[in-house]
Amino acid sequence: MRIINQYQCETEIRHSRFICILSNVSTEEEARLFIRDVQKQYRDAAHVCTAYVIGRDNAITRSSDNGEPSGTAGMPMLESLKKSGLNNVCACVVRYFGGIKLGTGGLVRAYGGIVADACRACPKAMEKMIYVYEISYDYSLQGSLETWLRTYHTIHDIYYDDSVHAMVESSAADLLDQVEAVSHGRASGRLLRMQLSLVPLE
Repeated sequence: MRIINQYQCETEIRHSRFICILSNVSTEEEARLFIRDVQKQYRDAAHVCTAYVIGRDNAITRSSDNGEPSGTAGMPMLESLKKSGLNNVCACVVRYFGGIKLGTGGLVRAYGGIVADACRACPKAMEKMIYVYEISYDYSLQGSLETWLRTYHTIHDIYYDDSVHAMVESSAADLLDQVEAVSHGRASGRLLRMQLSLVPLE
């Protein structure tokens, strides 16, 4: 599960202001660039603590307390990311110190809590494999096959020469077999490429 867009939320705890920003990242380099951008934007903050999970089964995990007492910020943030079910996501929590110390437990709850809240609230999507095909068929099949393609799949473009050629996106890995069955062997096709797309969750 992924977040759709960058997401931000904010809370105040005993006069300290906490801002959590989540962003999609696919590599550690993307995560580092995002963290650097947040640090530049909030250069006057007391701390910008970070955590990210990347890869299948969260193969890559990193966190930083950025000056907070060891284990009170980055690790609670990381645990919240792991429990959220999200992957390929980086969290930055910006803290403006309000003059009252929160103590070890208070910091753990604050940093872990705001990341957990952000993960629950942010718009999410599932990654889905999309297949892009070129389907070729005779003009006589425009009424039947083309209507079927438009009903159950997505036609992005059509061009014409001796026959009709439709560029079709589908989640069906077996679309070529379906096309052969629907057209009774009178249409052909080829797989052009596969791509991961994000499908928003309701």
